[in-house]
Amino acid sequence: MSTLANADFRRLVLGAGFTSIGFQGEQVLVSMLLFQLTGSTAWVGIGLAMSFLPMLLVGVPAGATADHFDRRRLLPVFEACQVLVFGLAAWLAWDGGTTVPALLALVFTTGTVRAMHFPVRLSYAQDLLGGERLVKALSVLGVLSRLGQLTGAVIAGSLLERAGPGTAFAVLAMAHVLSTAIFMRIEHQGKAHAEDVTRPTLRQNFKEYAQELRHNPLLLRLTLLASLLEIFGFSFATALPELATVQLGTDAEGLGLLHGARSAGGLLAALLLVRYGTDLRRGYAYIAVLVGFGIALLVLAWSPALWIGMLACALVASFAAGGDVLSQAMMQASVPDHLRGRAMGAWVLALGAGPVGHVELGMLIVVVGAPAGLLLNGAVLIATGVWVMAALPRIRQL
Repeated sequence: MSTLANADFRRLVLGAGFTSIGFQGEQVLVSMLLFQLTGSTAWVGIGLAMSFLPMLLVGVPAGATADHFDRRRLLPVFEACQVLVFGLAAWLAWDGGTTVPALLALVFTTGTVRAMHFPVRLSYAQDLLGGERLVKALSVLGVLSRLGQLTGAVIAGSLLERAGPGTAFAVLAMAHVLSTAIFMRIEHQGKAHAEDVTRPTLRQNFKEYAQELRHNPLLLRLTLLASLLEIFGFSFATALPELATVQLGTDAEGLGLLHGARSAGGLLAALLLVRYGTDLRRGYAYIAVLVGFGIALLVLAWSPALWIGMLACALVASFAAGGDVLSQAMMQASVPDHLRGRAMGAWVLALGAGPVGHVELGMLIVVVGAPAGLLLNGAVLIATGVWVMAALPRIRQL
């Protein structure tokens, strides 16, 4: 049976696509605006760090919230919050209020809402389709999300260059209006959640969450590996404004193309996982992602032309997308069914390590330059993959 035969899952996927337009568009706008305002990649790193810091701060309560409340009702609430924030950003930009503090406040606020949204969306996918189709379900979600990111990156870069930040933020707000409307049409709780006879209190949720992290070494190791991937892998976005403008000699549209290529690579990986995800040995595939991610960063560091940089970004993002889906699936499989929302809260908590990576790479680039910074981070990921292969047999066997 096709995953898209479920009407509510189709709505979840379509809404996620429009949500991703806002997410990737924001990254393009904020990173380029910060680079233009300050002339420093360090500030780009700080801005992206502020975007992911809420993952660390609210990862645990986000997971507990996802397990306590009706997930289908939370989705449109979070999207409506994003509409308000992006609408305010557009108004401030039209009024001449695009400043460094305003941009940092923007990304921290949208990052907080996103941190609450992720565990709900990811665990609700299994509510609708069950654990046996989880990798395929998450991969289908990834396909529409990457399409949305591709669209958001290209639109944001073009609008910033041609119409200014106010119009660009307004278009991103409209994308979240559409996702709000779509999520409001979701009808069912899903079988897994509907079978719960009683729901624990939030306090009980927090207690069970802490116990699971303390007594489940597999979940803890997967969380730590996801954190390392965030620090040394996903932080590559910090380098893109300087690569685009200094090394590749382009502008905001060129940066949008780099982010667009990044989304296209993630889309390709998601499509491959839709086709082959159920047949994968997840542990070995995850090790391949760690090593491949590192090699892709080496290619990006070397890029001498825009088209090569775009190909490198696509390659990097394909491993990033694979790492996301595989870690989400393995973490949900490592806990009892009633803790799946909190397992995704642990994944969000791992994303909270992202600020460390963005600041680390931003400062590193200031000292040694973007190519050398990417080379060093790539080497760390390759070494991590080799270490997991040699020293963590439980993960290999997943």
